[in-house]
Amino acid sequence: MTTTIKVPEDLRDRIADRARSRHVSQAEVVAEALDALDQREFWSAVGAAYARLQDSPEDWAEYVRERDEWVGARLVDEQG
Repeated sequence: MTTTIKVPEDLRDRIADRARSRHVSQAEVVAEALDALDQREFWSAVGAAYARLQDSPEDWAEYVRERDEWVGARLVDEQG
């Protein structure tokens, strides 16, 4: 299913130019842009969560202990 959305002409032109230069559809350009935005927002949230952890010495210490347990378990598993 397809639909039409209203966008300013300058944005439409930017999308069309990018699609043409990359030899993909305009829909693919929009989808990739949204995927990139999703990734940027995800990693921003991850960074904010780490920052909150670092504000609490107890929470940060718990995180470090748990991380080290996972890393140690992974190393043991890889070494057989």
